[in-house]
Amino acid sequence: MKFAFSLQKKEVNIEADVEKIVDKELERRDKRPQRKTRYQIKQEEKRRMKELEHKQQMQSAFIGFGALFFVIVIALVLAILGSQGII
Repeated sequence: MKFAFSLQKKEVNIEADVEKIVDKELERRDKRPQRKTRYQIKQEEKRRMKELEHKQQMQSAFIGFGALFFVIVIALVLAILGSQGII
């Protein structure tokens, strides 16, 4: 971009390489990450919350099954020991 200014002749000359300016702006826009809309942010938060709830439900189920398995094992051990006359 060239800028020429002359007070004696009272003239101003501006020469610009528009294609180069447009290319620079497009490159700058490509480097910048896309902004998300409010709707997209809301949907992502909903999805994350559902994933978290599901994870918590699965952990509760595993703990419940583990406790049930532990109780069954203890009952079997006590039954075996009772049948042997140890208890």
